[in-house]
Amino acid sequence: MEIKIIPQLDLKFHFIHAGKFRRYHSNVIINLINPQTILSNIGDVFKVIRGFFQSRAIIREYQPEIVFIKGGYVGLPVGLAAASMGYPLFIHESDSEMGLSNRILSRFAERIMVSYPENFYTDLPKAKLIFTGNPVRKDLLKGSKDEGEKIFELKGSDPVIFIVGGSQGSHFINSLVAESVNDLLKKYQVIHVCGDNDFSWLMYLKSGLTVEAQKRYHLYSFLTGELKDAYAVSDLVISRAGQNFISEFCALGKPMLLIPLGSSANSHQYRNAQIMMRQGAAYSLEERELNKDLLMSQLELIFEKEGEIEFLSKKSKEFGRTDAAKEMAGVIVDYLEMVAKEKEKKK
Repeated sequence: MEIKIIPQLDLKFHFIHAGKFRRYHSNVIINLINPQTILSNIGDVFKVIRGFFQSRAIIREYQPEIVFIKGGYVGLPVGLAAASMGYPLFIHESDSEMGLSNRILSRFAERIMVSYPENFYTDLPKAKLIFTGNPVRKDLLKGSKDEGEKIFELKGSDPVIFIVGGSQGSHFINSLVAESVNDLLKKYQVIHVCGDNDFSWLMYLKSGLTVEAQKRYHLYSFLTGELKDAYAVSDLVISRAGQNFISEFCALGKPMLLIPLGSSANSHQYRNAQIMMRQGAAYSLEERELNKDLLMSQLELIFEKEGEIEFLSKKSKEFGRTDAAKEMAGVIVDYLEMVAKEKEKKK
């Protein structure tokens, strides 16, 4: 997605090689010797090494005051390069459980900014941890329910459910919607962002619905400017449990039904969902147990239990933060000012 978005913002953009450690088992040794992944993992080690030297060249060109890593495997060679060259390293962790790349980089970081309160990260150095929250785009906070009703041609008083599977869509969630669509549309209006891969067959599915059902099912591969209004007009969101989406939903006080990614390597989504459940802001259903009947019964509970939607919304809003980007910028600026003062003292 960066390839599409960043050049439009007139920002300089550099490609580097990077590799990820594929983990499909909870046991590290099995992951290392797994014949399904061993060749890919070995190949990616060389990608990381190549990316490390590419990153050193880029850092040498720009000579930054600090290097900031948002997380993810692409950040690993950049962070290692920065540390090897003596540049101050700042990292931010979106999830409640730190990813492998950030975990490695945390050893070298001056500051570790996190999306959840510090007590969620029990195995990280407390002196470095700063709770900032996770950044949310300001424009997403400016949606209009009235505009949403016009854009998506919503009619009547039936609840509106916004369904999204992540930046690239979720085949599991899309298939679940396809299985449930007739039952869903009897009670709810649905805005469904499915991603590019499943859009064609879902459009074909939609074409086979009754005319009335088609008017209640609003299918998109991707939303950009209309996303804020889709959020504003929705009574409930059904989503994966990635932290970026959760941060947006909480900033807006949206009730959530979360379906964490089922892979053991992505257990952070499961933990994110559990935290939201304990907060009282969400319900969570696991892939392995989820089917049409369970989905419909869960939705019935949420919408028909007196005060439930209002309670979920209140708890979601309590957890939300709208100023995380400012907080993160403040951490960086404070550090740079401290360094500048120390330099002045030495003169």
